[in-house]
Amino acid sequence: MKSALDGGVGQPLRLEKFLEERALAYSVGHAINYSKRIRQGKVPDGYGYAEIGMFKLLLYFLFEYAPKKLIFAVPQDYYGLLEPKECKPILSDLPVLISTPIGEFPSYSFILGRRWNLAYPSCERMMSYVPVIDGEVNFIVYSPPNLYPPANVSLSEATLSVRTNRKKTLIEVYKDGKLWRVYDQPFLTIHLREKGNYELRIYYYKTKIFNLYFGLRFGSCTSGITIQAM
Repeated sequence: MKSALDGGVGQPLRLEKFLEERALAYSVGHAINYSKRIRQGKVPDGYGYAEIGMFKLLLYFLFEYAPKKLIFAVPQDYYGLLEPKECKPILSDLPVLISTPIGEFPSYSFILGRRWNLAYPSCERMMSYVPVIDGEVNFIVYSPPNLYPPANVSLSEATLSVRTNRKKTLIEVYKDGKLWRVYDQPFLTIHLREKGNYELRIYYYKTKIFNLYFGLRFGSCTSGITIQAM
């Protein structure tokens, strides 16, 4: 996050509370080490609110966020509007503009949204990221004799398993940067034996008519899985 400490606007204690409520391990990139949940560190190259664009954010606020808040429903995360060309971390970098004793504008709940980055193999080293938006995703890469996180590690072969908690899920598999296969299902197990660099992108949709998908939103992706066939 870019606020509270880096931006000079906002309440660090309030930010820490929201991180705890969202079960987020920590926020990184701040100018000083404030707590275990708000840390100084290098921010990786990733997607921020600028990649979504202010026009899309305005439409999201008018037609998704505000209407659902009025009826006490949960709006979808605005980072679902991303159209990533490659798998990178998501950055909750929308700055706080106004801070008052009762809260911030935009609020921390709006800035944090319903998203997080899963870091492998540990939160300290952050060698590989899996961004997750508006849902739960489980990835497993098995290559005898070990399990591997989705990362740029050369494997002779691998079995990739992915499962989401959303029934209406579209899974795209890319090979060497080109669309290879598409699956309309919330879970997938696929054997990777051909030489190449593989990437998964997960989308959620509201409805479909034949092969037309409506309400398509980005959900997650993996970094490259490299198969170096023997």
